[in-house]
Amino acid sequence: MPNSSDLSLRHAQGEVFSSKTRFRVLVAGRRFGKSYLSCIELLRAAIDRPGEVYFYCAPTYRMAKDIAWKTLKTLVPQAWVASKNESDLKIELRNGSMIELKGTENAMALRGRSLGGVVLDEAAFMDSGVWFEVLRPALADKQGWALFISTPEGTASWFYDLWNYAAEPDSTDWDRWSYTTIQGGNVPPEEVEAARGQLDPRTFRQEFEASFENLSGLVAINFSEENISTTAVDIPQLPLWIGLDFNVDNMSAVCGVRVGDDLHIFHEILMVNATTWDIADEINHRFGLERRKDICPDPTGAARKTAGVGLTDHAILRKSGLRVSTPKSPWKIRDKVNCVNTAILDGTGARRLKIHPRCKETIKSLRTLVYDDNGLPNKKLGVDHMFDALGYLCLMKFNLNKGIKVGQSNFKLYGSASR
Repeated sequence: MPNSSDLSLRHAQGEVFSSKTRFRVLVAGRRFGKSYLSCIELLRAAIDRPGEVYFYCAPTYRMAKDIAWKTLKTLVPQAWVASKNESDLKIELRNGSMIELKGTENAMALRGRSLGGVVLDEAAFMDSGVWFEVLRPALADKQGWALFISTPEGTASWFYDLWNYAAEPDSTDWDRWSYTTIQGGNVPPEEVEAARGQLDPRTFRQEFEASFENLSGLVAINFSEENISTTAVDIPQLPLWIGLDFNVDNMSAVCGVRVGDDLHIFHEILMVNATTWDIADEINHRFGLERRKDICPDPTGAARKTAGVGLTDHAILRKSGLRVSTPKSPWKIRDKVNCVNTAILDGTGARRLKIHPRCKETIKSLRTLVYDDNGLPNKKLGVDHMFDALGYLCLMKFNLNKGIKVGQSNFKLYGSASR
């Protein structure tokens, strides 16, 4: 059987192909050659490890057939083929390896198989459960590999989370690459430039420059890597500020201190199936009973009873020894968004909010929360809780948009408040 090195790839494709890392994530622009690379990856693996089963997965069966089936049949010499099933999209090689093309719209149908490797093509457009609940377990007994290939689909997606995870220092089995359409070498530059004139800037960056854009409108519009810093640490001598969002299924809190003109968020707390008593106990256990702890909760907690019966949420916090800072009436959503965004980047270009990299859920919330069709932060994404917790803290303790009285009148100008 010929050696897999006989197959040819362009430079950018070859960079990914040459990596020996078990899990690889490739973000690439349109017409990069993702599907061709996918088929060669599967063929190389089927040659090198005989007798194993390998999956090519696309978001739908139809896409798998249209995108990769013809390419795969062209790449595999007839002399290598033991059998071919056109309806099931399967090719069995003479060495016992099997390559199967699958659609992931019915993930349950993929269960129960032991895999030597899998390619997830256009992974961003699949449900996260396809990987975490079906394909990842299928690789376990054979220590199989996985290649994730996709154009981006915004920052509010599991694929974006995977992209970030692959870059973390402790993710030693992971690697990632990002290539534009032009770097793929399959589309002339003039064609890409012609497309630029037909698309809005964000869509062009996403589809041709492999940029994770949020086409639905990011809430924390100016949040960037410049707001993430290991200098955001606790200073025990300072009062501890805590923003808290009440949710039984996801009790979320951010912990910070004010250092000069900056707000440092150095820790976060995420508790599932927890009551207000639970989060209060966790705060006291973590930071001690003697330290001053000013907590800024959701204002509706003055009447709501997340614990079910008895005291209100705010009363529980006070009974636990926490100093509750809250307005008499709920904040307007617009005020909360504006307050957080001003801390992220104010009109002078200063970034006053610093967040430690360990606060992964807070960072994820700021990176991915978008507006819904009604112009409100989209709570269906499940990433709004930490943003809300941070918003309550900023509104009470670090509100750079507080009204400033002019003379003796009640007229107010809104801008950076003197403190």
